[in-house]
Amino acid sequence: MSLQELKEKASQLSVSEILSLLSAIVQSLQTTPGIENWQYLVARPYAWRAQLYIKGRKLLASTIWRDMTANGMSPEQAAENWDLPLSAIYEAIDYCESHQELLKLEADEERYRLEAKGVKLESTNKEAE
Repeated sequence: MSLQELKEKASQLSVSEILSLLSAIVQSLQTTPGIENWQYLVARPYAWRAQLYIKGRKLLASTIWRDMTANGMSPEQAAENWDLPLSAIYEAIDYCESHQELLKLEADEERYRLEAKGVKLESTNKEAE
């Protein structure tokens, strides 16, 4: 099946079917606890989110990574901005760069959940092209 055929089939699904499918995909991408040994990152129980958080904070590793990317920050600047050790920043970068598929799936699921609640979202650059 081609990507175009998959897109056409997906467009015929209801929002709840899409959420169920995304949830199943995210769960299948979760790593088994203990396989990766992170010093600063930790999993948290969450209904559908599997990505890791900074230990001791309600802060997703991807929040740091996206903030750095969007604002052109160096790891040193991010460490100062988030009041974290530089090694925690490098670990968050490493994690995010090696788990981009999971981060994208979770962002897609969050977008669908918000849209299902009636929240209007701005188009991303990718969608505008």
